[in-house]
Amino acid sequence: MTKRLRTERREAARDLAKLAQTRAKLAALERGGAADRPIEVASASIAEPHAANLECAACGAHAQRVDEHVAVTVSPDGREPARRLRVVRLRCSRCGTRRDVFFRVGTVLPS
Repeated sequence: MTKRLRTERREAARDLAKLAQTRAKLAALERGGAADRPIEVASASIAEPHAANLECAACGAHAQRVDEHVAVTVSPDGREPARRLRVVRLRCSRCGTRRDVFFRVGTVLPS
C-alpha cells in the first residue's frame, strides 16, 4: 500500500527537523560553539567577519547575519579564573536559526 502524499510530506518535514537538530548539536561541539572552546583571533574586529562566513548550523547555508557582537566575562567553573570572550550572535537569513559563536582575543604573533 502506498502512502498518502500528505503523510510523505510530514515524514520529510520531521526528517529535516531531526537533521537540523543534529547539525546544531554538532556545531555546538566545534571550535567556537561553546565558551570552553572559543575560536582564537588576533583582534576583535576579525570576529564578526569570521562568524558571518560560517555556514548555518541547521540548514548549511552561508547566509548568516550578525545580530550582536558583545564582550562577556565567563567563568567555566569555580577553579579557573574568569576570562573575557567575544560572543557573536548570528541568525540565518534562510531558515532563521540563531547561533552564538565564541571568540577569544589574544596575540597569535610569534615571540
